[in-house]
Amino acid sequence: MRRHEIIDCLLQSALLSGQTRDACEVFVDEGHLIHAPSQTYLFHQDDPADASYFLLKGKVRLAQLTPDGKQVVVEMLSPKHYFGLFVALTGQTYPVSAETVEDSILYCWDTETVRKLMLQFPQVALNSIELLGKRFVHLQDRVRKLATERVEQRVAFALLELSQTFGEKTGSGDEITLKLSRQDLAELAGTNIYSISRIFRKWEEQGVVTAGRQRVVLCNLEHLHFLVEGNNKVTA
Repeated sequence: MRRHEIIDCLLQSALLSGQTRDACEVFVDEGHLIHAPSQTYLFHQDDPADASYFLLKGKVRLAQLTPDGKQVVVEMLSPKHYFGLFVALTGQTYPVSAETVEDSILYCWDTETVRKLMLQFPQVALNSIELLGKRFVHLQDRVRKLATERVEQRVAFALLELSQTFGEKTGSGDEITLKLSRQDLAELAGTNIYSISRIFRKWEEQGVVTAGRQRVVLCNLEHLHFLVEGNNKVTA
């Protein structure tokens, strides 16, 4: 990936919003490029948080192990997303593991460099606070959904959220262009693989989705939106 392409991508990111191209060049000079093949771990849960990452190309899975050893997928990241930023600035350990799910290109800065850059460019520090606030609201909303909503609602919400990030229009609907196992979806929705299989069988019969091995097409977005809103019926 060429230098000007990296700078263009950073200029479009939320963290560097409002910065000049010269400022973005400083960020590029202070970091380094990483090419990571699919299924590469960038860091593991409980590793010292000593670096921040920006995803330029590819996809990354953030997952967490519970105390009883169960893995939970926290989030699937697409290009132009930062991760590891806030925990690195606080000097803690990573609360999740980060693994590429396809060949990916990332930009990386060590923690001391990020702190130095935020002092040099105060607007970036303010942008990071805004990002942290939005992240907190998003996670709070997800916790509420996991605690209060029915399984079908949670699965519908997870699919719609994935579609917004990884969806691609096709002749039969919105295809999620992410290698997504049913176990991944179960973890995102806070359920189990058996419930996912049962729900998919029902939805395929109703023409709501078509699902294959690591492939899901959303054929009836209206139905999924109604489920998310707590409705069980779809208007004709």
